[in-house]
Parts: sequence; structure tokens; C-alpha cells
Amino acid sequence: MRNLFIILSIKDRPMYIKFLSLFVFLASFAQAANCEEIPKYDRDLFGGWSDIDHDCQNTRHELLQELSTSRVVFSTNTCRVVKGRWLDPYTDITFFESKFVDIDHLVPLKYSWDRGSYKWSDFERAQFSNDPSNLFVVEKSVNREKAALGPSKWLPPNIKFRCDYIRRFQHIIKKYRLVQSAAETRLIKQVQQQHCD
Repeated sequence: MRNLFIILSIKDRPMYIKFLSLFVFLASFAQAANCEEIPKYDRDLFGGWSDIDHDCQNTRHELLQELSTSRVVFSTNTCRVVKGRWLDPYTDITFFESKFVDIDHLVPLKYSWDRGSYKWSDFERAQFSNDPSNLFVVEKSVNREKAALGPSKWLPPNIKFRCDYIRRFQHIIKKYRLVQSAAETRLIKQVQQQHCD
């Protein structure tokens, strides 16, 4: 185009410039149209903890019961697990009261939203939110620290668990066909090589 501009007569150059400007505008418009805007994240769109078997114990308390390595103690109405024995893989600390732990989404809900779950149905999001393979019993403060970060920006304090953490995280990504950017994927692979090899 540069050579064409040189050989154009002075009379024809304004028309060429208008054509070029129009071309750039249309190209920019097409690119913008292909960039889908991600809606604002709303935690409520994933629903709450489910009570699938209608026994008044939701996913949180079903998981606390399942993962406890000792006999659990229930609330008076048997709907909540209040005591047990849970080893937090993130910190390698054992807890005996449920009030000190959270149920962490390995792949955070907000993280999944930004990588494709905003396109899912309410049912699919609720299923993801309550999937036991994406849930861990962890210390509350560590869960808050992690927030919605992925392995390229946050890893558990327990160094021995980091390799397993990364592999499980990426397994969930593949299971639900979430889309990580090429740059993020590259960073995660580097972190994985550091802790798994």
C-alpha cells in the first residue's frame, strides 16, 4: 500500500486516504464484534449449597461428614456438622470444629465465570458449584487469601501439596471445558514444572 500511495497522483490521494480510513474502521468494528463482553459476575447465579437427597444436610455438611477422619457430631436438628476431624491439604493443619473451616472451590466460581461459565445454564453452574471433585475442606483464612486466583498467582502454603493442587485444578478446567488464555496456560505449566518435576 505504501508503494501504491507513492505512485498515486496528488488528485487521487485524498480518495485513497478515505478508503484506507474506512478499511481500518471496518476492521476495528469486526474485531470488536468478535470480542464477547463478559457479564458482571454474580455469586447468586451459581445458587447455594444443594441438598440433593433432601435430608436437610446441604453439600457443605455432606462433605464435612464424608471427609472427616473421625466420627462427626451434628447439631441438635442433625442438619449441620459441628465437630469432626479434617486435615486441610492447603496448610497441612488438622481442624476439629467446622466453624474454623470453609469449603473451598478448587477452581473458584469467579475464576470459572471469567473463563466461560457465564455462558452456562443455571443448572450447569449449580452442578459445578456443588461438584465434590472441585471442593476441599480448608482453613477459613487461607480460603479468603486465595480468593478467585488460579495457580499462576496463588498456591497453597503446604509445599508438598502444590503439585497435586495444580494437577487437580487443571483437571477441573478440562472437565468443564473452561478456557484459559495462552499466557496463563504457559505460566501454569512453568509453575507445574517447578513443583512436579
